[in-house]
Amino acid sequence: MRENLFPYLADLLEKQLPFLLLRTANTHRVRVVSQRDQKWYTTAPDNMTYAVFSEFQKSENHVFIIAEDDQYFTINNNQSPAVQEINRLDLMEEVEQHRYVKLVEKAVTMLKDTPLKKVVLSRKQRFLKKASDLKILSNLLDQYTEANCYFFYHPQVGKWMGATPEVLLSVKDGKLQTMSLAGTAIYKENHLHHWGKKELQEQELVTDFIIDHLHKKGAKDIRKSEVTTVQAGNLIHLRTDISASVSAEDSSNFIDALHPTPAVCGMPRNQALKFILQHENYERSFYTGYLGIVDECTANYFVNLRCMQLYDQEVDLYVGGGVTASSNPQAEYEETVNKLLTMKKVL
Repeated sequence: MRENLFPYLADLLEKQLPFLLLRTANTHRVRVVSQRDQKWYTTAPDNMTYAVFSEFQKSENHVFIIAEDDQYFTINNNQSPAVQEINRLDLMEEVEQHRYVKLVEKAVTMLKDTPLKKVVLSRKQRFLKKASDLKILSNLLDQYTEANCYFFYHPQVGKWMGATPEVLLSVKDGKLQTMSLAGTAIYKENHLHHWGKKELQEQELVTDFIIDHLHKKGAKDIRKSEVTTVQAGNLIHLRTDISASVSAEDSSNFIDALHPTPAVCGMPRNQALKFILQHENYERSFYTGYLGIVDECTANYFVNLRCMQLYDQEVDLYVGGGVTASSNPQAEYEETVNKLLTMKKVL
């Protein structure tokens, strides 16, 4: 029940105990994995349930939370109150707009002249926090029922929250499932969206990358679905579901194969990552990393998108988009503004 969940979280925060809350898409079940001390574990434990929270770049900054307590809550969604309309112009900062458009222009030029096919460029924007952390979480759970919602806290790392539409991978009983997700447009009720060439090409690149890397890691019987349009909040995306049969290897082998995907980095991956590190000019931290919970026989990982980092009085919102040789720099900036809208309204 909701009245049990939030006091439980408040107690963990007051005691400064690490936890990961996760509610998967289209369910009412909330899981909270937590520790009884403040230790930062940088490696996965053996034979224990744990949560993981990882940065975008492979580094020592993995956070593993040992499931010394593992609680489940069932909450029904409150009817979402009318959300005050946010003027998109209020989210557009002239200096930041100019900087990001110039960055995309530089990327488009390189994409036309090199083997680089796609690069994902991101940015963050800071806002005042008008609600408590738990109120923001409540808003998030109510408004994004079709997303995978999480709340992560570690006293040595900080607080992160998000509503990601993207599964990195899940493994259960030798069956691996993942998805490719690309393209972004505003959701309009009773309207059939027609995707452009740029979005369809981007989606195909992501799908091909995933299938190729699964095959290289030994996955068998790889299958993909038809491309579909899926809704995530007030946005829609292109999605292809992918499944495969895998051996009893550690699921981390497949994480290494897939992360970072073209949906958050680009391709070829190494060249795209090099461009990001040289030109993005800020630290992504845990944005576009991954998070999940690993049990004895199952593992579920999600890409950390549509997320925020929470401070005492402010919040950093992280957004980005895939850039190809046919990208329009101004349109790419406006796409990031649309993504800001999806998270700004819960603050």
